[in-house]
Amino acid sequence: MTRVLCIELRRSAAPWVGLLLLAIGVAHLVLRNDASGRWTTLAALHRVGLLLLIPLALAGGAWYGRRERRQRMDELLATTPRPGAQRRLVAAAALAVTVLAAHLLTFAVGAVRVAPNATYLPPGLPQTVAVGAVALVAAVWLGLSLGRVLPQPVVAPAAAVVAAGAIIAMKSSFTSDLDDQIPGFALLDPLLDGGDEFSVILNRVHAGQALWLVGLAVTAAGLLSAGRPRQVAFALVPALVGGALAVPLLPAGGPTAAYAFDHGAAALVCADGEPRVCVTRVHAATLPEVVGPARASLAMLAKLPDAPTSAVERVERVERVGATGDELSRAPQPADTLWFPLYFDPSGRLELTGDEMRDEMLSSSIPWCPPTHPDDDDGWQPESAARSAASAWLRGRPPARSTMPNMAEFDEMEQRFYRDLTALPQDEQLRRMGALRRAAQDCRNALYPILAGETTP
Repeated sequence: MTRVLCIELRRSAAPWVGLLLLAIGVAHLVLRNDASGRWTTLAALHRVGLLLLIPLALAGGAWYGRRERRQRMDELLATTPRPGAQRRLVAAAALAVTVLAAHLLTFAVGAVRVAPNATYLPPGLPQTVAVGAVALVAAVWLGLSLGRVLPQPVVAPAAAVVAAGAIIAMKSSFTSDLDDQIPGFALLDPLLDGGDEFSVILNRVHAGQALWLVGLAVTAAGLLSAGRPRQVAFALVPALVGGALAVPLLPAGGPTAAYAFDHGAAALVCADGEPRVCVTRVHAATLPEVVGPARASLAMLAKLPDAPTSAVERVERVERVGATGDELSRAPQPADTLWFPLYFDPSGRLELTGDEMRDEMLSSSIPWCPPTHPDDDDGWQPESAARSAASAWLRGRPPARSTMPNMAEFDEMEQRFYRDLTALPQDEQLRRMGALRRAAQDCRNALYPILAGETTP
């Protein structure tokens, strides 16, 4: 059997199907160019690429399945003593080998780009890649059985179009502002999005998708060897059983419910020495570049009352533990810590360095909070202008003017607030800035009256 499989791989069109998937998969990774130097992001992008690869695998299998009819050898091969099911299963094995190779090589190409900047290997990464591989095998085997039953030339491209349309329609049908209304079986679709570098796919989602896809692959293999209606009916059983076992494992709520917060990725890695500067473990490679700007920011903030004595990277993702995102973002921040964000380009390198990063950290010392009344069109400008003027005071230079014509009034407000603040005695400037920073950390959204000296918190 191994010798026959090797001949199939050398002399059939199976390698061409794998090369097509490899080319499209690599092109998708290169053109998207947003793996961000993180394993989790690469795995998610790799899975999203299944939107292109599953229809192509289905079409490749359907085109491959009609080779006997295309070469007008079906009647001749039917007279040989070798069972037809055995021939078709060897072809299925050859397609599976090439599809798996293409899938793994595509991930390897992405890994070459990610590895130099990645410092954290998340749990569940092998499962994420493996489920995508099973999805491609199931698709190519279903296409092979389809090409056997319908050997017309139009079947392969039609199968690709129908599969792509079905996937897009399914994702569109289960897109809702109310995630809790999305049923669990929507996650049978192996294309998962909505995660980030601080999230990990739940094991129950891996298990549910694997059960469904393995059942689908076994059904496709059974359809290849089925010759009678009863055999076809029995071949459908694995897919039905796999789906029945999978659905109870899948949580309701759509793609966001498929992820859990990855505490390992968010764990802190701190630099030697004082003051304390820490970044998340997933960004540990950036620590040498962050230490200098962070300590410079802490030195510039030291003149404020209750100045921060340490700097820690802020994790943007909100862990869902029963409270809404707004409720969690309003939680008070400790005054002794400067919480700062990090921004990355598609290659995973820091977008800001040196003085730019220092200025961003200074601005982060006055955190933004959601407005108490989002529909208040009159109150947002003074609050935002006060925050901008305070950030400019920390940086030691006037606010930069906007190039947008409709922002002229806001720019003038910023400049006026900054001039009024710097005209005050130094002690009064420090007192107001300290009070404003405490109010921003408590998310009180009353910064302008504090900056103007109208109220004292």
